[in-house]
Amino acid sequence: MPLHRPARVTIWLLALVAGPAHAVEVSYSVLNLADTQPGRDRWGYEYRLDEFPFEAGYGFTVYFDPELYTALQTALSAPGSDWDEILGPPDIDLGSDGFYDAEALFDDPSTTAVFRVSFEWLGTGTPGEQPFAVREPNPSFAVVQSGTTVVPESAALLQHASAVLSMAALAFHRRPRC
Repeated sequence: MPLHRPARVTIWLLALVAGPAHAVEVSYSVLNLADTQPGRDRWGYEYRLDEFPFEAGYGFTVYFDPELYTALQTALSAPGSDWDEILGPPDIDLGSDGFYDAEALFDDPSTTAVFRVSFEWLGTGTPGEQPFAVREPNPSFAVVQSGTTVVPESAALLQHASAVLSMAALAFHRRPRC
């Protein structure tokens, strides 16, 4: 039985929302840390990867806006022997973003690693999402994907919304017509 137009449109929209099969998602948790100096608002991010299907030398970089972040530090606990970390401070005078970069040292690196960065927050409220890029190995370092970090619940919410839309499409498709 051929699908009616509403069902075809719904399936097409779900395919667009799902995105590419090999997309890397960088999720974050934000932590309000103890302020060790008066007037300094210390926070931290914990990043996790949902997948990283690349070979040694590929990496991901998270960027820190110089108007919102300063005094970046990596945590004492490294993400594991599969990764090499580097941190570059933001420079408000040059208008250059700071960055946290982790590079895979081996093929198929572990995605159970937790990547940690602490910083002084210059903004108001709670720190939020950040831009990130996935890059190729040296010598090109070409960006193969870019996006914005997400809170972990967003993936579950997207799956739930997709399921609800699919059920609605099926219900609409099966509805008797007069």
